[in-house]
Amino acid sequence: MKCCVLFVLTLLLSAGLVVQEPPPEWAKSDYAGPADLVFAAALKSIQEQHHEVKAKDDANHTVDFHVGTTAWSWGYNMRLTVTPIDSSHSLVVVGISRSGGKAVSWGSGKKEVRKILAGIDAELAAQKAGLK
Repeated sequence: MKCCVLFVLTLLLSAGLVVQEPPPEWAKSDYAGPADLVFAAALKSIQEQHHEVKAKDDANHTVDFHVGTTAWSWGYNMRLTVTPIDSSHSLVVVGISRSGGKAVSWGSGKKEVRKILAGIDAELAAQKAGLK
């Protein structure tokens, strides 16, 4: 009986742990723009999709935010980082962890990440066209 209780407790604890996996290729994108401009576009994209910003570091171009519950998940905690490649190019990487862990969340977050990256594309295009 004690073995069963220990086994169940071990499963519950391991399901709650967040293991940081490297971001998949679809969670990365290069942009023709300086990091400050791309980071501002990323913040706007996150805001327009009504995701909850948890923390923001302007100096390091990093934002932590939460994507709410979806049909396949209890939501996602995401960290978007903009890294300058050179003075006119930047790399955006979105790290994802499932709010409920893999045991209760089956989605990947791919759809949500693609929406964020598309929002960055749209914002940068609008700025380039002089619409903003």
